[in-house]
Amino acid sequence: MNMDPICQAEGFTRLTWEISDIDEAGVCRLTVTHDLAGAPATAPLVDGSFAEANGGEGGGGWAWVLSDLKSLLETGKGFAG
Repeated sequence: MNMDPICQAEGFTRLTWEISDIDEAGVCRLTVTHDLAGAPATAPLVDGSFAEANGGEGGGGWAWVLSDLKSLLETGKGFAG
């Protein structure tokens, strides 16, 4: 998170993507694990709580990214950004 000096000082965090087949043909499950140990300033930015805590509508973070990815895979169109 180089956009903020406090987050940048926290250093790198570990992100793990796991893709696994499920019983339905052509369908898979995506599990995203973001280990934010030692990154308390970064955590609210990626879990979506930062905007809500600062008077915004909430959301953002991984929830928005994964929702957009799902839309892209299902429709061929992502959100304009």
